[in-house]
Amino acid sequence: MIYDLPAEMTYPPTAKRCRPLAPEHGARPVSNKTGIAPIFPETRSLVDRVSHSVRRAIREGHLRPGEGLSISDLAADLGVSHSPVREALQRLAGEGLVVLRPARTAIVAPLDLEDLHEIYRLRSQVEVDAAARAAPGFTDHDLFLIEEEFDRLVAVRYDSEEFWIHHTAFHLGLMEPASTPRLRRIVTELWEAGERYIRLVYLETDVLFAHSPRERHLPLLEAARARTSLAMRKALTSHLRSNEREIVKSLKQTVLAASDGDDRSAAR
Repeated sequence: MIYDLPAEMTYPPTAKRCRPLAPEHGARPVSNKTGIAPIFPETRSLVDRVSHSVRRAIREGHLRPGEGLSISDLAADLGVSHSPVREALQRLAGEGLVVLRPARTAIVAPLDLEDLHEIYRLRSQVEVDAAARAAPGFTDHDLFLIEEEFDRLVAVRYDSEEFWIHHTAFHLGLMEPASTPRLRRIVTELWEAGERYIRLVYLETDVLFAHSPRERHLPLLEAARARTSLAMRKALTSHLRSNEREIVKSLKQTVLAASDGDDRSAAR
């Protein structure tokens, strides 16, 4: 572990509520018990759609670490029966986002430093290897798409949904020549698992990274332009290590500050 902290951390009940992220285009503010947007007709299965809605609410901080999940409330807010909600929670438990409890109850998985370290350890192995193999095969069109997503991610607010869309596309572009469906599934799951830490800490502290998105991603763009495995491996490894250090530091400050506030309140 990088810091001497308890592995499992939950946000105290008195911690300030996360401010919502900028809604997607055309979305309306959500006002219900769970803060989850309603399900709209799609081609995916009902369980897929419920899973997506709950997963997104966890990642965006509407459902907090350690918060209890009511199957009845989720079903009512999403307009579905209890059955797809139960199946969705089981699926999310397999992704590490939900913890199932006895008597068919569940909670949002607490923040866990060991989990965060494992996410970045796996990213360093899988993602760095893929990007290093991809770099020599970049075509001019590949570089055009990478540069385009870089320009887009640095042009939007980094607490907006648009930022995350372009951020994902940029990182996918770094692996494109080496990408396979299996690789994309694995990497996407790691990104989704890590994203909730990044979003929650940002929403709690308003300060996460010491450098702007442009400063943090420019070395990756330059490595892509170099089209060498060594440059890409070095740049992406440094990027991931820096992100992990700053996320853990912010988690430490956020959790300890909230806990100290609770202790002072209890002493009055």
